[in-house]
Amino acid sequence: MMQSFQDNPALKRSMLQKAQAFQASGDWNSRPVYWDGKGGSLVGGLLGSDDLDQWVEEFGLPKWMALLLDMVAVTLPSAEDAKAAQISLLEALPVGADLNACGNVVLVHFLKETETDIASLSENHPLRAALTDVMALHDAELAGKSPQPAEWRKARSEAIAATDQAVPDSPEAKFGAVIEAAAWNPRTSRSVVADTFRSWINARRDAAVQQKVGEQGLISFEETKKLLDRIHTEERKTRKDPKEFIHVFGILEERYPKEHKDMMDFHRIQHEEAIRQRQAAVQIIISTLQNSQDQVRCTC
Repeated sequence: MMQSFQDNPALKRSMLQKAQAFQASGDWNSRPVYWDGKGGSLVGGLLGSDDLDQWVEEFGLPKWMALLLDMVAVTLPSAEDAKAAQISLLEALPVGADLNACGNVVLVHFLKETETDIASLSENHPLRAALTDVMALHDAELAGKSPQPAEWRKARSEAIAATDQAVPDSPEAKFGAVIEAAAWNPRTSRSVVADTFRSWINARRDAAVQQKVGEQGLISFEETKKLLDRIHTEERKTRKDPKEFIHVFGILEERYPKEHKDMMDFHRIQHEEAIRQRQAAVQIIISTLQNSQDQVRCTC
């Protein structure tokens, strides 16, 4: 059985010290699981390579944790925020635990959040059925039943089919993408937790933005894009030089001040929601890891 940090608190302390030193060295970057011989991602810096088999052997941590640790750096708005979140994740990892199963626990948490997000859908909606099936597989894995690969493939196919029925780019489609992303076993898929983390953030952000745009009576992103395209087309007809730059945003601000203000408000709301949902997602994972030793169904 895998034991995190080889059941050695000193190894965890050493890893944290090495992580902080590498982040401060100037060789750190946010490219996931990357190492070029001198610099790279946090995981690359800790290993001195991009070999995730080495990650498992050296630290007793699952591969999904490595992908997640570096994915956090990609999704956060600043390098300092990313570095701080990575250290918080490492600090939350228990010593001497089998964290394989905790990947399933993290995914169940994201699926339960998604279940709340799609609660307004009808009880027989295919997305709700797909979510229930995927969650059941994770529950079975936690209970030691080890669902077969064919069962995971069937659940993924049903989740994809349900998502395809939703209006493209709608909240239902975005939350369907979360269910699709989670329909893998973290014991065999190194990217499933990171992919679900990213998909959940995007779905939550876009749903919140759509709601606030409607509440504030702002024009939609699609309407703004159409207006900018129209401005560009009209201006191009008046220009003798086909290569002349057309400052469509300046024209929008000058001729359509209300639409320009709406666009700026949209981007502000989108930025604020992106930060809020990233922080919420990171906190879900940290809380799960901190409580992992007490999880009744978790073997970690």
